[in-house]
Amino acid sequence: MLTQLLRTSAAGIVLTAVLAQAALATGEPKNELPFTRPVAARTAQAATKTVQASSPVIQGEPKNELPFTRPVSEPATIVVRGSSGFSWTDGAIGLIAGLGVAIVGVGATTLARGAQRGTPRTAL
Repeated sequence: MLTQLLRTSAAGIVLTAVLAQAALATGEPKNELPFTRPVAARTAQAATKTVQASSPVIQGEPKNELPFTRPVSEPATIVVRGSSGFSWTDGAIGLIAGLGVAIVGVGATTLARGAQRGTPRTAL
């Protein structure tokens, strides 16, 4: 019974992973603008391509003008206060989470053992 439950769970996980990948692979529809431009527009655009006689001059902006030369104000002082030690709120949250995980584990073990008792055992 337990092996059947494990096999079913594993198959469900594998099926979910496969379907999720297929859903992500669909992408966006390509039968809408700008992908549905008429072919004639593309050929006309390619035929009217102009060639520049000289390459464009790439010039950076001067770094000795505003806003690069504005005065910088004094940065604000940040005061960091240390914690007072142990946080009881964080400890309580961890305790409750740990108890929840333990209860779920005990319940799953009890269910698995109860399922084994229901099936007849054979001697080896």
